[in-house]
This record gives sequence, structure tokens and C-alpha cells, in this order.
Amino acid sequence: MTPSTNSRKQRLSLSMPGTRPAYKKVPASSGKPQLKSDDLFIGTREIHILHNDDTYRLTITKQGKLILTK
Repeated sequence: MTPSTNSRKQRLSLSMPGTRPAYKKVPASSGKPQLKSDDLFIGTREIHILHNDDTYRLTITKQGKLILTK
């Protein structure tokens, strides 16, 4: 399986019913949805994010911090 095919399958699986991360309710004053990192990473320490035809890596460090790299 090629990397692009694998990425496509991962994107498709996230869009299937019942597999999308749930938004957390936040105070009305903030007006911005929040996602739990556990719901995004689903047992792994790195995810890839496609944004404007570029791929970014979001990684959890050993210290539990997040790093976003292009």
C-alpha cells in the first residue's frame, strides 16, 4: 500500500459515522470548539494533518507536550 493510499484510508475512516472525535462543550463566551487530544491521537503519539495541500505532523513529546512540524 502506498503512503498516499494509506493516508487516504485514514482520512476516510475518520469521516465514517461513529469514528469522529466528539467536540467538548465550552463556555459560550469562548465560542470555540475544543477537542481532546486523546480523541485525536487514538493511542498513538503522532498524527498527520493535511492543511492547504501541506502535511503537518502533530507529535506528543515524552514530556507530554505537543509539537507541530511541517
